[in-house]
Amino acid sequence: MARIHIAKHELGMDDAEYRTLLKAQTQKDSCGKMSLAELFKVEHYLKTVMGWKPKRAKSLSGKRASPVSKGRPTDKLRALWIDMYKEGFIKDGSENALENWVKKMSVRLNDGHGIEKVDWLDTATCSRLIEQLKRWQYREIKKRRAKACQ
Repeated sequence: MARIHIAKHELGMDDAEYRTLLKAQTQKDSCGKMSLAELFKVEHYLKTVMGWKPKRAKSLSGKRASPVSKGRPTDKLRALWIDMYKEGFIKDGSENALENWVKKMSVRLNDGHGIEKVDWLDTATCSRLIEQLKRWQYREIKKRRAKACQ
């Protein structure tokens, strides 16, 4: 509904012209009375016949924001994975490798079905996986210290 009102404004349509268009396309004179299919029909008409082109939202900086700045548990999981890679505890620090590990480890936590994407994790499952990674990291640090003491 909002997109249709934006199109009306951007095309410079007055109210009478707008209501006539709605009535011609759907037999209804208000978007509030229309079904979803009718709304799509009106939007399609505005694009194809009237030549309306929706504007894309512009990012402020043009750069992708750091996911860590959002404070999501999945970001903590990724950060921990990358740290372990940098410390040499993991051979592959890529997102694909992390997703493979998540899929394998989440089988036990998700009724026998692995979760394929990190972003699909719910908070509870993600927290448990973070704890597993932290324990793994701790074991690796202990091994490294034991070797250094020998």
